[in-house]
Amino acid sequence: MLSSRVLGIPVLVLVVGFLTVGLVGGTTVVDPDGDGVPPVVELRDGTAVFDGDTDGDGLDDGAEKRYGTDPTVGDTDGDGLADGEEVREHGTDPLEADTDGDGLDDGTERREYDTDPTETDTDGDGLADDEEVFEYDTDPTASDSDGDGLSDFEELEAYGTDPETPDTDGDGLRDGPEVTEYESDPLATETDGDGLDDGTEVHEHGTDPAASDTDDDGLPDGAEIHRQDLYPDADPLKTDIYVEIDTMEGVDLERTEVERIVAEFDAAPLENPDGSIGGDLHMRFNETIPREPSTDTGDLNGYRSRYFDREGTGYHYLVIVDEIASERRHGNVVGKAGLGTMMVEAQSGRDETGSTVMHELGHSLGLSNTDFEGIDTDQYSFASYTSVMNYNSPPDYYGFAAGDLFNEFDDWAYIDDHMFTPATSFVTVDE
Repeated sequence: MLSSRVLGIPVLVLVVGFLTVGLVGGTTVVDPDGDGVPPVVELRDGTAVFDGDTDGDGLDDGAEKRYGTDPTVGDTDGDGLADGEEVREHGTDPLEADTDGDGLDDGTERREYDTDPTETDTDGDGLADDEEVFEYDTDPTASDSDGDGLSDFEELEAYGTDPETPDTDGDGLRDGPEVTEYESDPLATETDGDGLDDGTEVHEHGTDPAASDTDDDGLPDGAEIHRQDLYPDADPLKTDIYVEIDTMEGVDLERTEVERIVAEFDAAPLENPDGSIGGDLHMRFNETIPREPSTDTGDLNGYRSRYFDREGTGYHYLVIVDEIASERRHGNVVGKAGLGTMMVEAQSGRDETGSTVMHELGHSLGLSNTDFEGIDTDQYSFASYTSVMNYNSPPDYYGFAAGDLFNEFDDWAYIDDHMFTPATSFVTVDE
């Protein structure tokens, strides 16, 4: 049997040979594994003389020396990525476990979250990758984790919404459209306080979730939809005007006259959110009140307080009386009106009572002499101001002036922009 001393002789001879060849001649250095590291250095450093990549990490021993990594350890920085992977595939620092300093190790970024280990904010949403993972539980690879149209950063920093839930307030609208399209509150199911959830307004009724009165007629959207008992045939996308009518015993307002007034509003150039033109005038007869042979205009507030049943609900009030005492009679104007309240004397001529009602309704809606000097005067010819508000109009005329070349004032445009609606303070959405 050969002794261990005898077996060790070839190895010693080989080593001596390497040393000799490497030192003699000065031009030829033997590098059996081609890693650019002389055998004597490999022996000194503990790397393999016949294996160019001692630790099998994808970098040969010579390259490891250039990068400063440990050629005997496959993952020098212990981040879960081999040194070769870091250098050749990911561009990360094999000497730094967290190359981008975002709180996530390079290996964790690549293998667990699929984030970029060289970028602190992979998805560019303004939140660092580690914040998204550890603090907010959002997706660090998607700037809008819940796909609602708002970036995670916007949700957290600007709007206070939940970046993991597309509809934070559960109203049926995604947070993004609430903010960018509808201007409603993504944290409130019912932004405008009209009694309708934002999503219901958009998806079912076509109303504006950020405006309590979409058609700007003074009546809340929710009441128009849910209080048909109070507002029959109301439409939140079309101008609605409601009038309560009381008539004194022995007098009346003919239904045909009411229909003429209603027809004027139906054809009026009033613009509506649904794209239609015109207004819906709802004139509701309420009760017959005791007859008085003569009524002074000063009694109007008294009649209102005693007989007006829909006060505080957006209704105008009209009372038809037998005679208005001491009232100056001029043309077809035999009546009295303020904002929301009207008194009209019944007249014997055909359509004259209805014409007077329309005149006083104009005042109730906001038309006055302070807006145009031709209202309640005879200083403009009927041809130059074709309106029932003109004292020169025929006693049986119905109609407000429209904007054209012949009219000095546009009644309808004024009503469209400034229409007065009485208070709705007593209105609730639920019956």
